[in-house]
Amino acid sequence: MGSSFNRETWPDASFVARLAEVDREALLAAGVPCRFEDEQALLVQGDSGDFLYVLVNGLVKVAVAPVSGAPTTLAIRSRGDIVGEYALLDDQPRTATARAAGPVTALRVNRLDFLGLMSRSPAAQAAVTGYLLAQMRMATERRAAERIWEAKERLAQVLYDLALQYAQPGAGSGMTRIPISQSDLGDLAGVAVSTTERVLKDLRRQGILSTRYREITIRDMDRLDKMRFP
Repeated sequence: MGSSFNRETWPDASFVARLAEVDREALLAAGVPCRFEDEQALLVQGDSGDFLYVLVNGLVKVAVAPVSGAPTTLAIRSRGDIVGEYALLDDQPRTATARAAGPVTALRVNRLDFLGLMSRSPAAQAAVTGYLLAQMRMATERRAAERIWEAKERLAQVLYDLALQYAQPGAGSGMTRIPISQSDLGDLAGVAVSTTERVLKDLRRQGILSTRYREITIRDMDRLDKMRFP
């Protein structure tokens, strides 16, 4: 299976793109292909973690559910990303639930195969460390922004990041389509749903984006770039 993929097809920020070719081929060859439908759970919070998924196509929403109250979206993962790595690495219960946001294709890699690859390749170990640190850095920057920047700037930043890293081609030239709901977008930016709806309405009026059910299409990345925080 690994030979059907090449480095150019993986987003630069993804885990798979960080791997050397030989390690990437080994990881993909170890995976068992799986398909998930919209809203189907890949991983469930609290379960044991003896495997992870390498995402091949589609987007996955990672959310944590408190003892009481609604789940909070923590991250969006896409092609080339991995989900389920924390529980696999520290042998603790899964800390979040991962659900498909639309159809998803993934490769299931068990613990022994993944850790075996890491033990054989220092470069692969470094790729895991770099990937995890990048995710933590992004989460920290967003949390800090919640205390400094207004809702409009925070939403613009999250949309910009998603468009660069996870967006799928849109219907027209220069457009990118992000299959995410407005409530999930608000969770990622730390903005209330009502405020998110108001800001998106203003951005639609300006022609910067358009929205439909569980989908946001960015139409003007340059103007969105100027709105986000530095």
